[in-house]
Amino acid sequence: MHEMSLMGGVFEVIEKILPQYDVKRVLQVKLKVGELTNAEPDALLMAFEAYSKDTLCEGAELIVERIALRGRCRNCHHEFTVKTMIFLCPNCGDTSIEVIQGEELLIESLEVE
Repeated sequence: MHEMSLMGGVFEVIEKILPQYDVKRVLQVKLKVGELTNAEPDALLMAFEAYSKDTLCEGAELIVERIALRGRCRNCHHEFTVKTMIFLCPNCGDTSIEVIQGEELLIESLEVE
């Protein structure tokens, strides 16, 4: 379950940020997760609960926003949502596609007390 390692990275960032502020506890964590991470929201929630135990994040709500996979054709520069894992430009049929969205794993916000 690679969600544990992904959440480990999230908590590394959270642990660096929180000491900079006078935080009593974290109420909510919002993540943006790209489709190409192959991270399942339920597995992320389980990993979040495991990492948050005995921390300021224990009991916080985790919100996961899925980010669609988008590509840009290197030939005609057409931008499009990739519906299947076939990276083919719907405009010109070229296979030289640059991923421009969908690989993210970002902390969008932390709501704290």
